[in-house]
Amino acid sequence: MRHQIITFSCSTLLIMLQVFMLSNAVDTVRYNFQNEEVVEPCHAPNGSPGVCLYYKECANLTNWRIQNNVHDADDVKRMLCGNDGLHLCCNRTNYYFPDTNYITQLHPKGLEILNEVECNRLSGDRVSNGKAVMLGQYPFMALLKYNRVGHQFLCGGTLITSRFVLTAAHCIRPDLFSVRLGEHDTSTEVDCTNSKSHCLPKTEEYEIEQIFKHPNYLKPIDTHDVALLKLKTEVITQVHIKPICLPISQLVYDHSNKIRQYTIAGWGYTERQDKSSNVLQHAKIPHQARDVCQRAFSRFGVNITHDHICAGGENRIDTCAGDSGGPLFALVPFKLINSYIIRREVQFGIVSLGMENCGHRNVSAAAYANLMKYMPWVTEIIGNYTP
Repeated sequence: MRHQIITFSCSTLLIMLQVFMLSNAVDTVRYNFQNEEVVEPCHAPNGSPGVCLYYKECANLTNWRIQNNVHDADDVKRMLCGNDGLHLCCNRTNYYFPDTNYITQLHPKGLEILNEVECNRLSGDRVSNGKAVMLGQYPFMALLKYNRVGHQFLCGGTLITSRFVLTAAHCIRPDLFSVRLGEHDTSTEVDCTNSKSHCLPKTEEYEIEQIFKHPNYLKPIDTHDVALLKLKTEVITQVHIKPICLPISQLVYDHSNKIRQYTIAGWGYTERQDKSSNVLQHAKIPHQARDVCQRAFSRFGVNITHDHICAGGENRIDTCAGDSGGPLFALVPFKLINSYIIRREVQFGIVSLGMENCGHRNVSAAAYANLMKYMPWVTEIIGNYTP
């Protein structure tokens, strides 16, 4: 019995130090959850609903302390749940965004613009061990073109409005000068089916008017690895060129922590060819707990946080060089219209961090920039810089 009391006291002290001294500098590595869906509902002392999480999982301990009127060890004890002295009833219901009221964090004008976008409807670095997509299957895919000798397409991206393309900040280089849309096979001028019975219109290239890198982007560890490209001219929606849907609804938010499998797509290096693919590739990859990526990247000085989504690591399927800036997306409920749930492929991540020998044996998952964390910034840029 004494051993249990000592353990409880030490646990409470540890949590108190985390709450009062570390504040927002939270280590968000998951040590307890192999399956992130395994959480128990609970209620804080003030009656507000929450989930029973490992104490390091409370995304903003300062706000959490204020909201729940936590002043001393007794207050912390009232927040404990799970019977182990290390879990707290935390006012957070989603793993990918620290605030429960997601929509209010988005820029009003930017959100209005995105709500008016007719994003892609469902059609009937590399993607290692992926498969070629159907002609025109992902009309939101973009290729970033660089002014260099040899291979000019070094990164990918996604069209998100008629003037903006979303990509990774580490793809921004002085020789980046244009974006290609509507591409399927880079080795052909016109993309057609094998029977030539159906062909897509020609690709279109757009010069870049302005580049926005996330203000907190850091090299070489590629944190906050998000960028926006404003195009000089407006993109006209066509059969092979359409924006991707973004997480801009509460419905998407409510379903984002239930995703078990994502899709990746790109023209990056493939294991079979050891070079970039001419044809757009895609693959399904599993969502992973963040500690899987933390173990993989910690030796490189990278801390995997709520700014990342961890995915992949099965069947040697991975993103790789040339896929950077491309999307991590999933089919989820998108909007509710006249009591009908409309499902769309929604982008949740941006290809950011992976191992050099991607797609090989013993290579674990890759880390993707968590788009939901950056939607306030994305909507702000779109809102302030759209004519």
